[in-house]
Amino acid sequence: MSRQTLEGASLAADSPALSPSPKIARIWQGRTPLARADEYRQYLFDAGVSRIAAIPGNRGVQMMMRKTAQEGEFMVVSYWDTIEAIAGFAGPGYEQVRDLPRDDEFLIDKQTQARHFELNVNFRRD
Repeated sequence: MSRQTLEGASLAADSPALSPSPKIARIWQGRTPLARADEYRQYLFDAGVSRIAAIPGNRGVQMMMRKTAQEGEFMVVSYWDTIEAIAGFAGPGYEQVRDLPRDDEFLIDKQTQARHFELNVNFRRD
C-alpha cells in the first residue's frame, strides 16, 4: 500500500514537512448515553461517514469513539480540498453542523458548530 499525503505526494520521508497548499480539516464531536454508543457508532458510519466520503472535494474521513463510564464520545474529522468544497455540501453556513436525521434520538447536548482547521502537516507511519 502506498503512503500518500492529501496532495498525493509520497509520505516516504522520515520526517514531517509543512504543506505548501494546506487542505481543510472539518471536526465534529458528539456524545451519547453509554447504552446507545454502539448503536450510534453504526448509525454514524452508515448515515454520515460513508456518505461524507462520496462528496466531491472530500479527501478522507476518520471516525473515532471513546467510552467513559457514562457516555460514548465521538469525533469525526473529514478532510477537504477547500472551504468551498465544504460549503458545496453544507451550504453557505458551512460552519453549522449538519445533523443526521436520527441525531435527536442519540445525542446529548448537540454541537451546533463544526470546527475548521488548515491541515499543514500530514505525516504518519503505518
